[in-house]
Amino acid sequence: MRCGVRAAVVGVALLCAATACADFSAPEDPTFGLPDVVVAQPSFASDVQPLFDKRCAVGGCHTRVAEKGGLALDPAVSYDELVGIAAVTSGNTYLRIAPGNAADSWLVRRIQQDPAPRNGLTRMPLAATPLTSNQIATIVNWVEQGALRN
Repeated sequence: MRCGVRAAVVGVALLCAATACADFSAPEDPTFGLPDVVVAQPSFASDVQPLFDKRCAVGGCHTRVAEKGGLALDPAVSYDELVGIAAVTSGNTYLRIAPGNAADSWLVRRIQQDPAPRNGLTRMPLAATPLTSNQIATIVNWVEQGALRN
């Protein structure tokens, strides 16, 4: 029995040594594998929802199970949860997405680099690499063009 325990300890030690050599200093891909270009005429399904899938629902934050901030961004519900819906942040009078008005859309305010429009709240995605300026511009373009379900 004692040999079995020793073998298990040696196996765990070898596994730890092998994984300790992993390159955790490699830079994280800020695009999360998505194209990093500004889409001038974005489609919700092709250009915006993939950003929500990879950047917002990842880690379980804005899924139908977790619904952090009362918001799910899964493909089946994201549009209905965003467009024309009041944001639930206390003291906030913004819509999550105000079609045609990115400046007054709470989601756009929360992903921007400038902290002033966030009213002291943290930038989204929380505890993750921010969206790239091109990804933000694509979302802004979609909102400014009426936030169509296309």
